[in-house]
Amino acid sequence: MLRPLQFDPKTEAAVRFVEDTEPAEIVAETVARLRAGQTPASLMRAGALAVVRSTELPADHHGGPVHPVAGLHAVLNLAGRLNGDKGLVPAIQSVALANLHIHSPEMGPSLMGDLDSSGGEASAQDLAEQIGGHRALAAERTTLGLLKKGERQAVLEPILAAGTRRNSLDDHYFLYPLYTLRALDGLGWDLASPLLRPPVRYLASNALMEATDQAQATYMAENVARYQAFGVFTQLIAEHRLLQRELRIETGADESAAIGTLGWRIGESSDLAPVPGYLAEALAAGLSLEGAGEALSYGAGLIYLCTTTGNPFDVHIHTGLNARRYLIGLEGLALETKLLALLTWADGPEVRLAAETRGHALPDGPAAAPASGSQADALAAIRESIEAQPAFDLRTIAVPVETLREALQVRETMALAEGYARAGHDPAPFFALMAELVSRDEASEMHAYKMQQAAFEEFHATRAPYRWVHMVAAARHLATVYAMLPQEIYPRAARLLEI
Repeated sequence: MLRPLQFDPKTEAAVRFVEDTEPAEIVAETVARLRAGQTPASLMRAGALAVVRSTELPADHHGGPVHPVAGLHAVLNLAGRLNGDKGLVPAIQSVALANLHIHSPEMGPSLMGDLDSSGGEASAQDLAEQIGGHRALAAERTTLGLLKKGERQAVLEPILAAGTRRNSLDDHYFLYPLYTLRALDGLGWDLASPLLRPPVRYLASNALMEATDQAQATYMAENVARYQAFGVFTQLIAEHRLLQRELRIETGADESAAIGTLGWRIGESSDLAPVPGYLAEALAAGLSLEGAGEALSYGAGLIYLCTTTGNPFDVHIHTGLNARRYLIGLEGLALETKLLALLTWADGPEVRLAAETRGHALPDGPAAAPASGSQADALAAIRESIEAQPAFDLRTIAVPVETLREALQVRETMALAEGYARAGHDPAPFFALMAELVSRDEASEMHAYKMQQAAFEEFHATRAPYRWVHMVAAARHLATVYAMLPQEIYPRAARLLEI
């Protein structure tokens, strides 16, 4: 007889709080718990466990536990860049989103069962076959058994292989597992068994391929064609003998020029199709794996700055490359796993859709001459520009969200951010401002939070001549989402916290 998954009494009480509190009361009750001494991280742990236990996985990638869990890494880190009670707001937003999904009739309530692990001689190969054969329950049991035996790599390799293979169908097949790993890094790997079960089930479920109109049918057909052509990536690896070479892993100062050249080549490409070949060629010529990731970061940042998209969910150019750079640094993973992840960045449909909105020339980048004005004045101007962006309500837009285009004022914000970078001002207060302002967002299902954290990490993981693109990208996306409605959580939290 299947029993519901339950936790130890203290954890169970915290999880039930997120599950049982009415959405109209969740902000006030969360603030009360924070005031009583409960930490933001402990509440986010409870929210994560609640949303995986009590919501249904969606047929596509919106709803259920996907984005509430995938956003946890960003929320934890954004909170750390804010002082005082402002740092509590991201946690409140995270708990409120989990609670909202649980109480949505389209997502919850559902129930995660307490499965027995497969035990025995379960292996990575078993898990790969179960995911590939769409045997979701068997895959979940094997995952639990492998984790119980401490065989983390035996879980990660099949998950990442399947996610990379499915990337051309939907970026989230790769991103959801990767950002679940990052959530576990922040909240604790003791949560691995419950948090990894939904990504495994997600991968083991049949992909949603229903097309309701001709435009969607064309879109789906292209994705399926790319999925079926996955062999082009393994061919690139074979042609360039990347598995036979002693590839350099770590980058160094000697690669700066090569990274800049490759990054610019990627950034100026009007078509993303050649990008995997550029990366494979550079690796074969001696560029390190980290260097290739850094060049991709620079090039992807350039591409994003050239787009005209106003879609608040268009963050996958950044989150996709950021996830891949994280994966490159994971110890124990096979080299082929890392290479395939790197080469498939440009194949994700949401990366392609965003890149197809390219409508601006490549920016020149920060010049040597400093911009005029003090750092404080420059930061104040950026804040004022973002706060002046025109409002729109995501619930009432009359066009598909992917067709939204940027407001003219967004380019003004970008110019101010570029001037800040040009002057060599301190990035810390800039990114703190981004963290403060993005905390108002509740409509992007954590996309805005993930974008800000990805841009922050990419800025700091990219060498000085090329990192400016991520500062401007952070400002660009924040300007896109800052005035987006609804915004009901932040006003309630701000009033209760008196910020």
